[in-house]
Amino acid sequence: MDALDIHKKAEFSRRRIVELGYGCGKHGAHFGSSLSLVDLITNVYSHFFKLGPSEVESENRNRFILSKGHGALGYFAVLEAFGFLSASETAGFEVNGSNIFAHAHKNLKRGIEYSGGSLGLGVSFAVGIAIANKIRNIDSKVIVLVGDGECDEGIVWEGLMSAANYDLQNLILIVDRNGMQSDGEKETIMDQKDLCAKIASFGFCVQEVDGHDHKQLQSAFLTESLMPLAIIANTIKGKGISFMEANPAWHHGALTDNQYDLAIQELALKK
Repeated sequence: MDALDIHKKAEFSRRRIVELGYGCGKHGAHFGSSLSLVDLITNVYSHFFKLGPSEVESENRNRFILSKGHGALGYFAVLEAFGFLSASETAGFEVNGSNIFAHAHKNLKRGIEYSGGSLGLGVSFAVGIAIANKIRNIDSKVIVLVGDGECDEGIVWEGLMSAANYDLQNLILIVDRNGMQSDGEKETIMDQKDLCAKIASFGFCVQEVDGHDHKQLQSAFLTESLMPLAIIANTIKGKGISFMEANPAWHHGALTDNQYDLAIQELALKK
C-alpha cells in the first residue's frame, strides 16, 4: 500500500471517529486517545495485514493487540477502513445490544484479538502469545500498542522485562506518546523522563518516530534486530481537530452540533 492510500485510510478513520462519537450524544466518547493513534494503527494494518480479513483465522497470522483500551473507537474506525468491520457494524458503536462499545471485545472473526479495558494487561497478553508462537515455530509478528499514560502501570514493565528475557524477536511494542493522560499532562502527573532510554534498558531495540509520519512508521517496522522492537511514536492527542489537540478535556467528551460541524469541516480541508 503506497503513502497516498495509507493517508486516505487514516483520514477516513478520523472522520468515522467523529461521526461515531457524535452519534453517542451526551454520553460522549474517547476522542483524544482515538485520534492520536489513528496513524499508528493504520500503518500497522497496511504493513502487517496486507491480506485483509481473509487471514483472520490463520494460525500463522500476525496479531495486533490494543492494550490502550480507551482508543477502541479509533481501532474500530481503522478496522472498518480495512474491511474487517462493516459500516453497519461500526454504526452500532455504544448502541444497546451491540458488541461495538467503548472498549474492544474479542472477536476473532473480525480480527479483534483481545478484550481491552484494564490498562497494562495487553502487554503481558501479547508477550504470552509471542512466547507461544516462538515455541510452536510460528513465523509471525505480535504487535501491541500502549499509551504513555498506560506505562505508569507496573505490569507493563514486568511484561517488557519478560519479552527481553525470552528473546522475543517476534514482538513489536508501539507506544503512543502523546504526552497526556486522562487528567492532564504526563510531566506534571508522572514524568517518565527519557522513556526511550528506560525501554532500551529493559532489552529492547528502540526506534523513536513522529507518530503521524507514515514514512517514518513504515521504516521503523522494517528494523532488523536480535532484540524485541519498541517504536516510541510521538503523537498529538486529538490529532486533526483543532479544539481537541493537546486538550485533556477531550480525553472523553461529547460533541455539540456546532463542534461536530467544525470538526467535519476541518477534516475535509485536510484531505
